[in-house]
Amino acid sequence: MSELIKVVDLKKDYKNDGIVTSVLHGLTFVIKAGEFVAIMGPSGSGKSTLMHILGFLDHLTGGQYWFSGRDVSQLTDDELAVKRSTKVGFVFQQFNLLPKTTVLDNVMLPLLYVELSDKERRQRAEQAIESVGLTHRQSYLSNQLSGGEKQRVAIARALVNNPSLIFADEPTGNLDSKSGEQIMSILDRLNSDGRTIILVTHDTIIAEHAKRILRIRDGLLVAGEKVSEELRQPALSGELK
Repeated sequence: MSELIKVVDLKKDYKNDGIVTSVLHGLTFVIKAGEFVAIMGPSGSGKSTLMHILGFLDHLTGGQYWFSGRDVSQLTDDELAVKRSTKVGFVFQQFNLLPKTTVLDNVMLPLLYVELSDKERRQRAEQAIESVGLTHRQSYLSNQLSGGEKQRVAIARALVNNPSLIFADEPTGNLDSKSGEQIMSILDRLNSDGRTIILVTHDTIIAEHAKRILRIRDGLLVAGEKVSEELRQPALSGELK
């Protein structure tokens, strides 16, 4: 597998009223295309900050970050915006759906600034909704859905631009265990289909769906390990409903 992400001595500081707070203290690692990697750590460890940098939502303060062989620090704001909209998809704990908007329209949102016809936008969105088993809900308003269904809509929205990389930030944090396992089953399947998955979590059981875990504590990479097949959490079988 080729290198998708490479970071060397990555640092992140925040400045507020002249006070500098260091969050990431020099991380070095590689993620290859097609991997399923969990970034694991307690609250406040810096894992979400790292995800925001890797997903082009924030800028690093020091070190280097290459994505598909390109130095991210050399990209313009427009080029970063293109990468955000075409190369990566995001799934967050809070779903971030428009509440009084249909499932279909929520999923079509990322396509508003893509040069496609209305028909093509709808077709793409319908295919993404079908891939998470929610065709029967596509005309529902998002506030009429269960938490698990909302997260499946969020995954469909992340998929609609056909990104090669999916970031999932605590995607099961607001769900019951059954709904959480359904979400992880979808991410497992997406990885089996060739997409790179980067999962951010503090939950050991959720992290063990990944094939490799990067452990972060106090802004430092303290361990990196493969997850053995014996430990990997099995995906749920059966049809999503």
